[in-house]
Amino acid sequence: MGKVVSCIIARTVSTRLPLKVLRSVGNEYTMLDFMIKRLKSVSSIDEVFICTSHEAVDDIMEDIAARNNVKVYRGSPDNVIERMLAVGDITDAELLLRITGDNPFTAVEYIDQQVQLLRNKNLDYVRLIDVPIGATAEVMTREALKRCYTMMDPSVSEYLMLFMFEPENFKCGVVKPFSEDLSTMSLTVDTPQDMERTRAIMTYWDKQAVAITLNDILTISSRNTIPNLFIKPSGQIKLPYGKTIDFEDFLKDMNRRITQSESLNLYA
Repeated sequence: MGKVVSCIIARTVSTRLPLKVLRSVGNEYTMLDFMIKRLKSVSSIDEVFICTSHEAVDDIMEDIAARNNVKVYRGSPDNVIERMLAVGDITDAELLLRITGDNPFTAVEYIDQQVQLLRNKNLDYVRLIDVPIGATAEVMTREALKRCYTMMDPSVSEYLMLFMFEPENFKCGVVKPFSEDLSTMSLTVDTPQDMERTRAIMTYWDKQAVAITLNDILTISSRNTIPNLFIKPSGQIKLPYGKTIDFEDFLKDMNRRITQSESLNLYA
């Protein structure tokens, strides 16, 4: 089988929480170190790359890659797809994973099943659904990402999900780990309040830090008061080119994409 390469999209610039990927998650690990070590535990992943910019402000990514024995690719500051495709070309990868560096609790324990679903059904793209914000890796074929690159403006590549997770253009799949919908929870880190939540979760985890799973986090959250865990879904969702959409309409569109995708339910 072809190579599977994980691309951690990370930079040091952040307006609401400066240098967030370099901050501690509440133990000896920075957020980025934590993410790398968790990804390296996934059996289907052959290589891990930090995908960052060529700007001087991101020079520290070289040190992070070296101490974790992973590789770094430095490319366009704004064009995320360019960085991923460059890594795909360098490694001759069959599949690429998109992981954002501010999602330390990405559910790495489901990546093998995402990869398996994609290969078994000959899909282009697979993600988790009904999980907290910031919990899913995105698995895609390099060829599909190349095709997507020709269909979109690279300047809006931060919205890659909206282009790749489109069953009208790509063969998509979804993995549903739980019977309930947990999408009103958030595990991403974008603000000081998000960092407070992350560290609060880790204070209740007394085993090997990087071994924590999404199930563990849900158990911790059910037994303890975790701040800033839930979001209030309402208002407008930002789209490319400054456009917005009502949250309810966004949910309807996401449900359309889900129902048109191959699905795998993991719960009994």
